[in-house]
Amino acid sequence: MTRKGSRIYQIKVTLDNVHPAIWRRIQVPSLITLFELHETLQVVMGWDNYHLHSFLIHSEHYGDPTYDEFDELGTKDETRYKLSQVIREEGVRFVYKYDFGDGWKHTLRVEKIFPAEKGIHYPRCVKGKRACPPEDVGGVWGYEHFLEAINDPEKSERDKYLEWIGGEFDPEAFDLEEVNALLRSTTRDKNRETFSAWSTEDDRFRTTLADVSAAWAQGLPEDQRVVAENLPLRRDTVTLLTYLRDNRVTGTQSKGNLTLKAVHEISEQFVNPPILEEKIGDSVFRIRSEEAVWPLYFVHLLASVSGLVTGGPSRRWRLTPLGEQFLTAPAPPQVWFLFTTWWTQANWAMASPYEFRDDSVLAGFREFTSDHLLDLPVESRMLFEPFADRLIEDIGLVCPIEDQDQARHVLRAIVEGIVVDPLTDFGILIPEQGPHKTLGARYKEMLAFQVTPMGRGLLEAMKAL
Repeated sequence: MTRKGSRIYQIKVTLDNVHPAIWRRIQVPSLITLFELHETLQVVMGWDNYHLHSFLIHSEHYGDPTYDEFDELGTKDETRYKLSQVIREEGVRFVYKYDFGDGWKHTLRVEKIFPAEKGIHYPRCVKGKRACPPEDVGGVWGYEHFLEAINDPEKSERDKYLEWIGGEFDPEAFDLEEVNALLRSTTRDKNRETFSAWSTEDDRFRTTLADVSAAWAQGLPEDQRVVAENLPLRRDTVTLLTYLRDNRVTGTQSKGNLTLKAVHEISEQFVNPPILEEKIGDSVFRIRSEEAVWPLYFVHLLASVSGLVTGGPSRRWRLTPLGEQFLTAPAPPQVWFLFTTWWTQANWAMASPYEFRDDSVLAGFREFTSDHLLDLPVESRMLFEPFADRLIEDIGLVCPIEDQDQARHVLRAIVEGIVVDPLTDFGILIPEQGPHKTLGARYKEMLAFQVTPMGRGLLEAMKAL
């Protein structure tokens, strides 16, 4: 749908310094905001919107000012500027930067401006060439090395890269119909809940912590009380809530994430502080958004879904009355509350390393995971692959990849991501990892796990609800 009075800008988008050229030709309404143009560029190029971005137009920077913490660039709020306000004539060139770590730079040129055609859905892509590089491939140089490696059977990194990318990658691929279908879907769904990971209703949880404290937390053996008290996930949740209580933190305008300042200050107080920057050779790689710091992002999502905090895009993150009560509760009820949130309310897909499209499958995960884990003796070593394969078969989980070995690898990774890893965080499982069979000792893979005594009690209490 085109807004009344809107003209159409035809823009050629070219990814700089990549040969042969990767480009798109798009037509967008003149009255869209620069933030909406960013969303369109993500879809047509094929990016996943994992990283920060900015526009450079007539020497002015536009983006999310939240990330320009010291006002070094004088970043203007992209949600407040329409395309027609900053560009008024044909022939203008401007820049769209994406992923400041990999450093992708796109040159945009306004080819022509014309009246909207009746019956045409805008924005749309009218032409393009070649696939977008994979996210986090390492910029232009990394992409060149990636292509060289996957096309040379003699390269030692070939198998590693193919596994990382999911089995195959065609740099010449570009599907115009698929891109426009995604654009229509994005326009239709942009105001749905999936636009933001955060829950935003302040009053949807009116319960008290006592209402959700099960018999599990009463009469708990002393050794398990100590485990609950020392559980890093619980302690990290207290750290997050305390920080949000004592500091004013406004969610970023695009996704509602914590600011980088808050990410750093909270992370350094975690039981096991996550790595926020890493030096590889002469380069230093720094995290650029909360989503890149999974331990913090996971705790934040749990707190939001459970109603301990409220906030979102351009809204201040605050503790709710339930969040205040959580801070004063004993450790066992805190652990139970967080676990019931994950088990009954959270979308497990958020922990998956691969995209999920069928929510009914996730429902099956909960039921079958509980049954299979309760069948295991406490503190008995269970091999991961047979467990994962049995769970995959019982649920009916499939992966649409022709290479069955690769498909099995993907499915096992999903089980590890949404079952083993989170339940390890809750103290329900103890994992055992070893050297990766394909990639060698430098990389780890899941070998086995065991159910803890506290984990058995939590699963039994959940089953009884």
